[in-house]
Amino acid sequence: MENSKIPHDCFYRVTIKGLYVREGKILLARESKELGGKWELPGGGLDFGENIETGFKREINEEMGLEIRKMSNSPLYIWTHKNKDNRRQRELGLDWYYSLIVAYRIDFKDLNFTQSEECETIEFFSKDDLNKIELNQQTKELARIFNPSDFENPF
Repeated sequence: MENSKIPHDCFYRVTIKGLYVREGKILLARESKELGGKWELPGGGLDFGENIETGFKREINEEMGLEIRKMSNSPLYIWTHKNKDNRRQRELGLDWYYSLIVAYRIDFKDLNFTQSEECETIEFFSKDDLNKIELNQQTKELARIFNPSDFENPF
């Protein structure tokens, strides 16, 4: 263990993210400048004991005011990230923790989002674009694993 503030050596916060792709480009949300102004996938952390679909829909509604039309039955991408200097880690009073990012294909009813601190704007990006924009720390792995051909078939 790196720090005694961690409750045990396998602490993970589960984060559900949405993969919404059009014409080979993926939708990202930019957080407000107060939160860092970086780009990330829509979604957020599950509350303790919360159902995956319910928690994801709650996060999307809170952050973007959007409605999910469809969510894949299983995740398409999964990765981990060690959080060392972010808002959530400070709120939890931890020096670090891991996130387990579980990303599902989604479809929105429409893209008429409501601006919030966690979603200032939305935009579509190509795989090449992902290496040119400022992604938040836990989303950086997406630039490596995102493959537009994974989205060619309907889900």
